Amino acid sequence: MVNKKPLDPGESPAAFCGARMRATREEAGLTLEVLGQRVFTGSGYLAQIERAERKLQPELGRLLDREFGTGTFFHDLARAIKRASRHAEYFADTAELEKLADSVLDYSPVLVPGMMQTEAYARAIIEAANPYRSADRVNELVSARMERANRFREAGKPQYWSVLPEAVIRSCFGGPAAMNEQLLHLATAAREKRAVIQIFPLASVVAPPVTQLMKIMTFSDAPPVVYSETEHTGQLIDDPAMVARYRASYDWLRATALPPRASLDLIESVAKDLNVS
Repeated sequence: MVNKKPLDPGESPAAFCGARMRATREEAGLTLEVLGQRVFTGSGYLAQIERAERKLQPELGRLLDREFGTGTFFHDLARAIKRASRHAEYFADTAELEKLADSVLDYSPVLVPGMMQTEAYARAIIEAANPYRSADRVNELVSARMERANRFREAGKPQYWSVLPEAVIRSCFGGPAAMNEQLLHLATAAREKRAVIQIFPLASVVAPPVTQLMKIMTFSDAPPVVYSETEHTGQLIDDPAMVARYRASYDWLRATALPPRASLDLIESVAKDLNVS
């Protein structure tokens, strides 16, 4: 069976969770399909958790505990897995979903999105966000962000589209050298067809329909979800009506932004103006 991927429970928290969940389910004599019906979750999604391809979420853990009679074991395990993430707790689930997405549509009103950041730019952002962070914690967060960026560099993983206000590319976070490197990285991704990037111009007479970070992720085996973020927190949205509203806003952003070719020309022009030798 496809779901019978061998797992080493000591390999990672997700592998331990998957192995324990599979063993408990089989001891209860339940198939994935039957368990899915009882916990209101697709069998394919449960199979991915058992194969350590997705991480168990606390609410689903609570439902599993109710079904298996395991007290709070799976709920507590899911919370511990989330806390162990190298990402901010409110972003941990989104980071996992990015790995599985077929497409990602980003709108970032202030900064270059994490998936497109260079190391120098990411370090400047992370250090500025909290000047009291230790050097070790900064390095840990930078490393986690670079892992996301490196996955993006793999061909076709995922299809990526980003809309950025012009002010983002005209900022100078990290200094001229870091910003020049960041802009050239964006330009290279666009030229190599690894991303579609559009710039929302400063001179636009149309206001953007959203004012905060928005990420829409689509999947081959699950409905789309939206991640929305403010300064110190974020949330995943899976309500179909709300997802549809965010998608409509994103389509409006794309329609009113500069075309991809003109956006690329502007990015390269701004990089040239930095005059970094």
